[in-house]
Amino acid sequence: MLRLPVLLAALVVSACSLSPGHRAPAPDALAGYRQAVVTAHPLATKAGLAMLERGGSPVDAAIAAQMVLGLVEPQSSGIGGGSLVLHWDAATARLSSYDGLAAAPARATASLRTDTDGKLLPSEPSQRGGRTVGVPGTVAVLAMAHRRHGKLAWGDLFGPAIDIAERGFPMPRYLHGILSAPGAAKDLAELRELYFAADGSPLPVGATVRNPAYAKTMRRLALGGPEGFLDGGGARAIVEAAQRGFRPSLMTEDDLRDYRAVERDPVCAPFLAYRVCTMAPPSFGGLVVLQVLQMVEARAGGRFDFDDAAFAHLYAEAGKLAQADRRQHVGDPDFVAVPVAALASPAYARSRAAAIDDARAAKEVLPGLPLPRAVALAPDGSDPVAATSQIAIVDRDGNALSITTTTNLNFGSRLLVDGFMLNNALTNFSAAPRPGTTIANQMAPRKRPVTSMAPTIVFDRDGRPVVVGGSAGGGPIVDYIASSLIEMLANGRTPAEALARGHLSTAAPGKVQLEKGTAATRLAPALAARGHAVEEVPLVSGLGFLKRTASGWIGAADPRRDGVALGN
Repeated sequence: MLRLPVLLAALVVSACSLSPGHRAPAPDALAGYRQAVVTAHPLATKAGLAMLERGGSPVDAAIAAQMVLGLVEPQSSGIGGGSLVLHWDAATARLSSYDGLAAAPARATASLRTDTDGKLLPSEPSQRGGRTVGVPGTVAVLAMAHRRHGKLAWGDLFGPAIDIAERGFPMPRYLHGILSAPGAAKDLAELRELYFAADGSPLPVGATVRNPAYAKTMRRLALGGPEGFLDGGGARAIVEAAQRGFRPSLMTEDDLRDYRAVERDPVCAPFLAYRVCTMAPPSFGGLVVLQVLQMVEARAGGRFDFDDAAFAHLYAEAGKLAQADRRQHVGDPDFVAVPVAALASPAYARSRAAAIDDARAAKEVLPGLPLPRAVALAPDGSDPVAATSQIAIVDRDGNALSITTTTNLNFGSRLLVDGFMLNNALTNFSAAPRPGTTIANQMAPRKRPVTSMAPTIVFDRDGRPVVVGGSAGGGPIVDYIASSLIEMLANGRTPAEALARGHLSTAAPGKVQLEKGTAATRLAPALAARGHAVEEVPLVSGLGFLKRTASGWIGAADPRRDGVALGN
């Protein structure tokens, strides 16, 4: 039986605007705490910590935190979306992962842009509206995790969200920034009553926001159990809401009631003296993170310096190789045979890393075929986009939890029902395949699209969790996580130091993106000289990590958003 040290926990507070140049993290606590929670908003973090203080488990704390996040950070996650859960049970030394991604309904076309008559729909409008809504999975997966790991009664976990929805909460800086974007009032018509003033401007930062409809939904869930999400007219309301917007949904009430969360085997691989564990497919994010870590270890010679152009080049080339592999091979494993073990193996990573030219970027990056008789699939051209939220929790008993949760694009489908947003997860499927080809991530009935989300737990040689966390932020999630792990594990950085660094990402095909307004942009000339197509862009991550030290857990939330890590 494995247990954490007696001392645990963490503290770092960070809240900021959308400005990509904001980089002033608070220092990590000098002494760690025994238990800790990090989320993307202080009210959610406090709700989770309150459950731990009442004797609840990390799953109990995560449910309370998620319900508050769906209220105060509605653009990113909620019960109308999907979630991935990675859980460590210290008493049994068992790592479990649970898949609650939103899924296609039983009636689905060849792609999101393919209409029921087989004709292609316009691209831009197809990113929003009813047809984009996947069957939500967050309530189902949280209920599964609670049945197995919960300690408090289900109905006791919704009090904070109900109270905050009724009393109101201050308009967050990050949400205000999104609502202030050009065209937001026009594009978010269903949200005007909640978040906009009479003149069409967003409520100012600090103004009180109330959501009584959300409070009613939370009460229904608290009193009716997980089934309360769909009972009492809930399923009908979701289906009716999904008929609005560009093209009505093909989802039915039966789709909602037939949805099941799935337990899947986590995927793990070595990095330095550690074992990094994360989500397997439909997450491609986990495999990309593991491949990048192993490839850079194979070639870095023990020096992992993101300020050095030589290492940045190595990291970028490793990322391109891993992305090529995932686009070729990764899809829903219930529909596609994904070579998970081969893609994550150290031998395969070393073979891929050996092909990296120290001096020049590869002109063409091809996927590998890690199995002798691997089926050659057409590459997936879809690119998951930003939004999403991250929760990480450790408790006094040594249990740990990382959840990444999403409605996909900011505000998902832009369809509001009973106080919460519906996702637009079906945009994560690939485009319709050309005749005669197959794509691992093409849409099909009840299939789940791939995702970059990769909740992660890292273990030391003794099998104890030493780092718990993950990130929001769309396709670049894989880089946000991989680079943060390199900083914390290879370079000994605190979470606050790791999360505040400027980003480098290869998630955009054929490009190396550097975070605009940060020191990372100093790499641009040297990378361009090596043949990389470099661009400077905002990279608004949503990282949240806890790290064990000799005195307990320390942690940080991403300084680019409103989050906070708290412990006791």
